[in-house]
Amino acid sequence: MLDKKERKVWFITRPERDPKFHVEALEALREATSNFSVVWARNRQAHKDYERTLVSYELKRDSISNDGSGGRTWAAMLKTFGYIYTNESGYLTLTKVGKKLLEGIKKKDNIRKQILTLQIPNSYFLESGFRPKFESDFQIRPARFLIRLVNQRDLDYYVTKEEITFFALTAKRDDELNAVTKKIKDFRNSNEEEKEEMRRTVASEYEHRERSDKGARDYATAHGDVAHTYMMLCDYTELVDYIRGDALRVPSQKHEQTAKTLLEFEDRYPFNKRYLISLQRFAENSGLDVDSYKASAFGSIKPATNRSKTKNKIKRLLSSYPLVQSLSTEKITSILEEEFSQKEAQRYAMDLKQYHFASLHEDFVESYLLEENDREFEDKTAKVLEAIGFEVELRPKPVSKNVRTEIEILLHLDDKNVCIIDAKNYRKKFNLSAHLASHMASEYIPNYNGYEGKAVSHFGYVTASEWGGERNLEKITDKAKVTLPGQLIQGAMFSAKTLIGFLDYCIDNNIDKDVRTQKFISCFTNKGYSSVSEIF
Repeated sequence: MLDKKERKVWFITRPERDPKFHVEALEALREATSNFSVVWARNRQAHKDYERTLVSYELKRDSISNDGSGGRTWAAMLKTFGYIYTNESGYLTLTKVGKKLLEGIKKKDNIRKQILTLQIPNSYFLESGFRPKFESDFQIRPARFLIRLVNQRDLDYYVTKEEITFFALTAKRDDELNAVTKKIKDFRNSNEEEKEEMRRTVASEYEHRERSDKGARDYATAHGDVAHTYMMLCDYTELVDYIRGDALRVPSQKHEQTAKTLLEFEDRYPFNKRYLISLQRFAENSGLDVDSYKASAFGSIKPATNRSKTKNKIKRLLSSYPLVQSLSTEKITSILEEEFSQKEAQRYAMDLKQYHFASLHEDFVESYLLEENDREFEDKTAKVLEAIGFEVELRPKPVSKNVRTEIEILLHLDDKNVCIIDAKNYRKKFNLSAHLASHMASEYIPNYNGYEGKAVSHFGYVTASEWGGERNLEKITDKAKVTLPGQLIQGAMFSAKTLIGFLDYCIDNNIDKDVRTQKFISCFTNKGYSSVSEIF
């Protein structure tokens, strides 16, 4: 029986361990839910129907659970690999990669991509029903980590199932490769008594289940099957070979190509932090197929030496900008010149600008959504709005020179209209009170009406976390009508997650700037938005 402790080791839902059956499992789900038209959330009948269909596909033994738990487990596997997710209405929704599999398009390539981009955390592991949760500092791509681990001369290009179970499964981050490698080497160089002590130590430190006197044996039994599943997943990628019951190995003819492929995946598919935006945005983005995935622009950077260190420095310097592709070559150069020579800065800037793909800067997502400094939060909010496509002014002076009240952000919508945005970095919840509503209607709006000869036509709030007081948006509109007769000025409220999620959705779906700015402004109907799904 599991206790309430958090998970300290890798896990994977495994009703079927062999990924070559993922497509059939997805086909069975489509059939059982009448092409995903049946509500899935809390619908035990749908879960049992899926079990029956799995039996008919000969994917599952002929037994149906009383509560549909078998169906939920198989659906959980498909969620883990990003083929489906549960939307806010409770329906299962196919991602792009899920659709491609059902269409029979590049099935092996797409499954391979999902294995190599599988990460902890992901949208399924963060669902409210997943228990117990992983410890919060997990940030690892398990399959990719294992393949990197195996493809090392230090380990003679092999790792056994036991070594994976006791050492690899305990890694929380991708940068723990050297530490895990050392543990495995120490284990191999130990005598049997020392090995048993090492096993007991790992079991005692990492087992999140109830303790027992069996110690290491219980740990090996509980987690050995997880290791076996990950070994099968790695074998499917063809970057390593799984010698059943023995180990993962990289034969000599594969050493170079495996290393090259891992490097390509690192360039193209960085660790995905969109779970900070929403589980749906994470699922949609991680579930892009191999042909539509928006690769990182940083993959185009080819430093001569110290490759990863140089790339990480460039990423850090540009981490204040959500969409690097939207910056000019000159702007990128000036930013990089903070720590690079002018020649290097220009070369790397050219590399970035010549890259044709565009994606949200992963480090910006984290820095923006976890920003504690109020002024920095305002600056980053403005940068997201710029990346969406607006001409933005930060802290513009009011029309009247004798007025001190200043708005944080002003958007130029066209030749006649502007929108003013108040950024609120309240960490728990921002409530639009009657007092704040009055301040917007009686001071901000009239003070900026006529800015550069333009009328204030919209107002809004961007909040760091949750918001309340939506009904007061309409009261601002009503009061502004009295102050500025003949003008209909409407507002909106967005959480920061919704704002950056909006940009991310537009990038993934190739929505150009004109369309996305129009779509964003169309949301200003005195409504609040807590998620991207409420917009699209």
